[in-house]
Amino acid sequence: MKKRNKKTLIAVAVVFLLGLVFATRNIGEEKQTEFRPSGVADVMVGDIPERLTSSQLQTDFTKSSIDLEKVLSGGPGKDGIPAITNPEFESIEKSTVEQSTQVIAVKNEGEVKLYPYSILVWHEIVNDTVGSKPLAITFCPLCGSAVVFEREIDDEVVEFGVSGLLYESNMIMYSRSDDESLYSQSLGEAVIGSKTGERLERHPLELLSFADAGDKYPGAVVMSMDTGFPRDYNANPYSGYEDTEDLLFEVSNKDERFPAKEVFYIVPIEGMSVAVQLNKSDGDYPVPDSNIIVSVDKGSITAWWGDAEIPGYYEMWFSWATHNQSSGIVL
Repeated sequence: MKKRNKKTLIAVAVVFLLGLVFATRNIGEEKQTEFRPSGVADVMVGDIPERLTSSQLQTDFTKSSIDLEKVLSGGPGKDGIPAITNPEFESIEKSTVEQSTQVIAVKNEGEVKLYPYSILVWHEIVNDTVGSKPLAITFCPLCGSAVVFEREIDDEVVEFGVSGLLYESNMIMYSRSDDESLYSQSLGEAVIGSKTGERLERHPLELLSFADAGDKYPGAVVMSMDTGFPRDYNANPYSGYEDTEDLLFEVSNKDERFPAKEVFYIVPIEGMSVAVQLNKSDGDYPVPDSNIIVSVDKGSITAWWGDAEIPGYYEMWFSWATHNQSSGIVL
């Protein structure tokens, strides 16, 4: 069994300490297990794990599209990691974010907002509005997954919170509504509760350093560290995690053709998902058996279906490979 190095042991300890603090290449040649939800299933009340029924979530756990035995506690409970709603912003000139810090850049209707990883790593979800569009800016540190979702569902603006639960090591969000349905960040859909099977619309994003974002979008505003929560935004509670192959929570599939924590750009398409390596040379790359073109330009990756942009996101290899065994293509 692979020995965990010192950094990983520290990271494990930090995750559990955080729980206390917050509470006060194409997918393999052989066909592998399908982990993507295939439909809503009824679950007998007696078959619901106690860790879910005691989670303080008002979710209907009898409706699910995933195996509830694979839903684990991440340590902090419901809202133990506090999502932020309607954050404060400041100009790039006034921001004290380190130049090398990665930020999620989101654009809409001429407005550009930057969300630093140094803040997101502590909160994981930011409920905000860019232009006139309500969005959820999400980041799961365990999976390196950065995804922006639209928050208007069935003509209702939904606010998301951090449930404290994980599925295949990935964050499960919950809707702050009467039903409190649970959504897989990686899959982009409700996987437990009355809304099971409901898909979220993704919004385009860019991932770049704060320095590069400042050069590209000098008029952008930056999420302020004045969040109302006592957090050290100059410290990383998961320091060292990205430097090893070790995971803090086990997953159902191990695909070792790429380093577990290598980050890919993901293009979700109906019926399939495409993982694009970030080190590809500039150019246009056709996706097999589709009319989709992936364009790479100076590190910026965009997927096009004709003139329509397909919103993508970022995710570590192990997480994407686990969730996309039957529909995954590596470009």
